Amino acid sequence: LRGPAVFLFLWRIVMSASAATLREIHHLHRLAKDLQGRINQQPLLLKAQQNAVAKQEDNLRQAQDTIKKLKVKTLEKEASLKSVNQLIGKHEKQLNEAASKKEYDALKSEIATGRDEVRKLEDEILDTMAETEDMTARLPELNKAVQTAKAELAQFEKDSESRLQDLNAQRQRTMSQLAEKEAGLGADMKQQYDRLVRAQGEDALAAVQGRICMACYTEITAQQGNELLSEKLVFCKSCGRILYLPE
Repeated sequence: LRGPAVFLFLWRIVMSASAATLREIHHLHRLAKDLQGRINQQPLLLKAQQNAVAKQEDNLRQAQDTIKKLKVKTLEKEASLKSVNQLIGKHEKQLNEAASKKEYDALKSEIATGRDEVRKLEDEILDTMAETEDMTARLPELNKAVQTAKAELAQFEKDSESRLQDLNAQRQRTMSQLAEKEAGLGADMKQQYDRLVRAQGEDALAAVQGRICMACYTEITAQQGNELLSEKLVFCKSCGRILYLPE
């Protein structure tokens, strides 16, 4: 290569290296943000696991409480049934001793009402006992759900420390790589880059594809396109990001 051809070749190398630097910087910024987000998410994930255990324990506790209440209800109904039967027996005894037809008819009516109440109480007792049996049958499943949730929490807690260490190590490597790439920026570009990054973080940069800013989808001008090709620092006139050419 000679003359203008050599100049064009070298210019393209410089242009490619600079665009590649901005692309890599943007990639590292987004990677660092993603890693920090995953680090920040760990306490939330732990809380979610703890809530899952608490929920399963609450389901089991509610079922146990329901069974206790149903048993108490059954005992109360059985006591009422016994009382009604005793009253019926008393009325039947009085029936034989009735002094008048009016008293006899009144006792017959009381007995009939009592027997209706007995049938009602017996049905309610059977229903309550069936409900108790159904709820009791669910206890093993509910208890298993509690044990599963506790096991998952224990495993999460066991892995949590190593997971956090790995995420922090990845982020530290990413930040070191980012610092190296940033050090390669020119002094003028670095000053404006630092200012924008302080304000917008990883959103300080955006790629341009087909003369479109891929952050805000605004078309850049022909002059901006030429300035990008000329390795000048170009900002999107709409969103203010530093623009770079794609690979």
